[in-house]
Amino acid sequence: MTTRSEILIFACHPEDVSVLKGAAGPLGPVFHTVDSLVDVAHQAATRRPTAVFLGVGDDTLGHLDVIRTIHAVRNDLPVIVIGDHDSLELERRVRQQTIFYYLVHPIDRTEAGAVLGDVLRHAGN
Repeated sequence: MTTRSEILIFACHPEDVSVLKGAAGPLGPVFHTVDSLVDVAHQAATRRPTAVFLGVGDDTLGHLDVIRTIHAVRNDLPVIVIGDHDSLELERRVRQQTIFYYLVHPIDRTEAGAVLGDVLRHAGN
């Protein structure tokens, strides 16, 4: 019996989480929502997730700081950032980080499915 991959989610719009779950399907990864940046770092180290989805906006750019912590613990862990809105400045700040992919709210189901597929292939599942 194989275990399902787990994906951590922090500060993402509920609609985006719903799209991710729908794109993954019933046999896809398990999505685990965390409540704080400290929990993101802790769970990344202890739960061994397949990826982290991190919501970021103009007023939450500090969320990007956790990416360095995640990669210090797990340099192979894909971090996917979902920008709160379409902004060149926000995208520039996000892309200064080492991320796996960048999406913009509201996310598209087809693109979300492609990203999840890439994440699972990256993990070897």
